[in-house]
Amino acid sequence: MGKVPTPRCIIVRHGQTEWSKSGQYTGLTDLPLTEYGVGQMRRTASCVFANKFIDPDAITYVFTSPRTRARQTVELMLEPWTEEQRSKIRIVVDEDLREWEYGDYEGLLTHEIVALRKSRGLDQERPWNIWRDGCENGETTQQIGLRLSRAIARIQNLHRDHQAKGIASDIMVFAHGHALRYFAGLWFMPCAEKVCETAEELAQPKTYDDSTIPYVVLNKYKYLDYNPNFLLDAGGIGVLSYSHHNIDEPALALAGAFVSPPEEESQHGDVK
Repeated sequence: MGKVPTPRCIIVRHGQTEWSKSGQYTGLTDLPLTEYGVGQMRRTASCVFANKFIDPDAITYVFTSPRTRARQTVELMLEPWTEEQRSKIRIVVDEDLREWEYGDYEGLLTHEIVALRKSRGLDQERPWNIWRDGCENGETTQQIGLRLSRAIARIQNLHRDHQAKGIASDIMVFAHGHALRYFAGLWFMPCAEKVCETAEELAQPKTYDDSTIPYVVLNKYKYLDYNPNFLLDAGGIGVLSYSHHNIDEPALALAGAFVSPPEEESQHGDVK
């Protein structure tokens, strides 16, 4: 069996919407892509697939948020693929990949959120930080951390299985600005950890419908209590992988979508 590339998790933020263009916080509001956003994702797909930065034949799963803007982005990105390539891929809609639920801040701009919180007597000692403080009547950072930890555990479990079987495995994840930056932070950065003990944490509902994906039960999960300072514009792509071919060493792939042939991956081999 020949050597296969180190597994990768390729994260893709949906294309431009009217609210991503204006800067309004878009959680559960189900907006479509703008005309520009549609063209944006077609151009991106043409670039990454035509140049083999991402090889469709190496993709094992596509995970997507249930929101229209994410699912529309999946459809546009897969347009250049052949029917045979599309028939081999499993597209999985996963509720855990939805955007941060912004609650009272849905549809607002950052300065409007800051003013709203000030009017309610909040943030008197330090400025609002969504990564630490969450959203009123929306999700806390622990809540989004819990569901994204579940999604990551499933993907890393699939990667571990594929690597053991010698299967090349790029898994694509289509979601949103805050959710994907949070996802990337959990993937490889030092994070706070919490044992699952509340009813919500222990419930761990199945948020997708695909019998080929084992459900991983978490005893503990990670969450952010600081801003990871990542940028991911609408339509942007990031790549997460592993050091030393080791699934227990999640890492950021600074080369992005570009990938070297497996035989040239010596810098990721046994030398640390």
